[in-house]
Amino acid sequence: MKILILLTTLSTILLADFSGMNSGARSLGMGGAYTALANDATAIFHNPAGLARINSINIFSSRQKLYGISNLYSDMIALALPTPYLRTGIAIQQINLVGTYSEKIIYFSSAGIIWTLNRPLRFGFSLKYENAHVKNYDNADSPTNFDFDMGIIYDINKNLFLGYSGKYLAKPEFQFINKKDSIEPVHTIGLCYKWKNSVNFLIDRSIAKNNTLWHFGTELWFYDVFASRLGMFDENLTIGFGIKSNLWILDIAIVSHEDLGSTYRFSLGIKSKTNE
Repeated sequence: MKILILLTTLSTILLADFSGMNSGARSLGMGGAYTALANDATAIFHNPAGLARINSINIFSSRQKLYGISNLYSDMIALALPTPYLRTGIAIQQINLVGTYSEKIIYFSSAGIIWTLNRPLRFGFSLKYENAHVKNYDNADSPTNFDFDMGIIYDINKNLFLGYSGKYLAKPEFQFINKKDSIEPVHTIGLCYKWKNSVNFLIDRSIAKNNTLWHFGTELWFYDVFASRLGMFDENLTIGFGIKSNLWILDIAIVSHEDLGSTYRFSLGIKSKTNE
């Protein structure tokens, strides 16, 4: 019964929607509101402009077993490098129903910074290769396409940040057998207010064709070591926690669904010493 509910609920994924991709546990714990805060390698997924905030090597990986369904996983790995002039990143996201169906996105990202009105304006761009693969069905296509994302982050002041990201801007088109569809661009505007360097309040508004989604989140750090997170999107409540040292960070997020119950996402990040 749970499998039938899952396939109905996630039917858009089975049409190469790519919307259920794993973007890391930290952002999920804050309801996906991360556009203006993005400051680690997972910025590649949310707002590539966030790569311009990174001054050390970052590598993050995450796994999520979706709603306890056997052989259904959502995984990602992301690497950010503090290259001179423009920061760079590469990442892979994948949803995999083992032996049946998979979706994959590969990202090649770059970001930089310019100064305007004595405030930093960060900008970023991602070139994407997208693939949907139907297994063990001779008459089904496994389409691929190229796409791109872009984003900016502007520091209004030292505590308030404004972000914008545009995803699927090439409006990629996919076809399975006689079913053809395209992914509509998604434009997201976000605000982040940082209070006393220990609390983040976030709000994102995502706009796609005939659809608007609000994301709300908050993050509270204790002694810059342990974080608790709370968020909401599309009437789904999310909770998250994180613990970190100077060289690693471990995050967990829990999202509840009215029909499918709860699911958990884990992320592990490793970073080098900061390059000033």
